[in-house]
Amino acid sequence: MVHLVLVLVQVFFASLAITGRIVLPVVPAGLLVTFRILGAAAALLAFNVARGGPWIRDRRVLARLALCGLLGVTVNQSLFLFGLRHSTAVNATILVSTVPVFTVLGSLLLGLERPSPAKLAGIALAAAGAIYLVGPERLSLAPSVALGNLLILSGMIAYASYFLLSKPVLASHDPVTVSTYVMLFAALGVLPLGVPALWSADLSGVSSSIWALVGYIVVGPTIAAYFLNLWALRRVSSNTVASFIYLQPFLAAIVAPLVLPGESLSGRTVTAGLAIFAGLGLVIRAERAQHRDVSLEPGVGE
Repeated sequence: MVHLVLVLVQVFFASLAITGRIVLPVVPAGLLVTFRILGAAAALLAFNVARGGPWIRDRRVLARLALCGLLGVTVNQSLFLFGLRHSTAVNATILVSTVPVFTVLGSLLLGLERPSPAKLAGIALAAAGAIYLVGPERLSLAPSVALGNLLILSGMIAYASYFLLSKPVLASHDPVTVSTYVMLFAALGVLPLGVPALWSADLSGVSSSIWALVGYIVVGPTIAAYFLNLWALRRVSSNTVASFIYLQPFLAAIVAPLVLPGESLSGRTVTAGLAIFAGLGLVIRAERAQHRDVSLEPGVGE
């Protein structure tokens, strides 16, 4: 069940690449990020109020969640956005695949998890499939894109840190509560950029269909994706959760030809997909062999 949920998370994130291509020519990227975070924070807060909490009062936990929100949402999305302005889409897709690598390194350095050789091999195989799909020969290291690459890479380190920081909190708090606080702190972090963007935006020409897609981006690739990721993180290791990110480029390549003009499906996509799924299969088998599934009683709200 948990692995199907992780696939669904990547379906949501992959759909963002497609819906974003439709929305971004009309709604500026900075404004879209603001809508995502503020909309998700408002919806999760309303839901948590409606169900009567629970609320977190431990300052140490709140500080950790604040760091999770800032790193995993505000910093990650902002650095990716600004990095993409100075880099290329190919570079960005390849650099996103470093998240599991940084997650494994972080877990080893902090002594949180010890990936087995089989799990490391699975992560490497899935990474190879994702990189092959994008095309490593198209990776640019030119000085003109160096700053963008560095920003995107920093954003991926922040996202990996988010996985490692949020894992311990989920041992004592349910995913709805954690998601609510993560998005609230992320919303506070995005306000310095979001308020000027909202103030100067001219949205009079935005059609109802575009607003519907913006609504989907808030509900699907933001609220549902982040919540389900935390739900899964409560049950399996951060390394396993991070490794499923390799599905994103494959899923986007599969769906894009059905929705966007000029996109096509190639044999390269199929070959890369087989490598990605084989790698994830190794990760799942290694996870079970290590008995790393987290067996917890359902928390409040589950």
